Amino acid sequence: MLDKTFSAQQRTTMKFTKTLTVMACAAAFLLSTSGAMAESCCVKAKVAGKDCKHPCCVEAHKAGKTCEKCQPEPSCCDKAIAAGKACEHKCCADALKDKKVCEKCNPKKDEKKK
Repeated sequence: MLDKTFSAQQRTTMKFTKTLTVMACAAAFLLSTSGAMAESCCVKAKVAGKDCKHPCCVEAHKAGKTCEKCQPEPSCCDKAIAAGKACEHKCCADALKDKKVCEKCNPKKDEKKK
């Protein structure tokens, strides 16, 4: 009888350990991918009424491209800035009028894009 109880306790402990491991891996994955879409230095500068001063961004904008270092996954605003025009999305235009960053298209690093 003692052996059966001990085996049940071992199974419970193993299930708990597996569940905890899976949850930790899922949390690590979510945290690592949440920064993929974040407001960029160029968008922040545009909201402030300036141009980005990073040498890598200046060089990329001269070529009509986005900076691969600062914008690995460029937003619609990043692409418009690189093309030398304003973003055409209504949400972005409204946010820019209020001197804010469009949070829908440029989420902060700690937010996950839906």
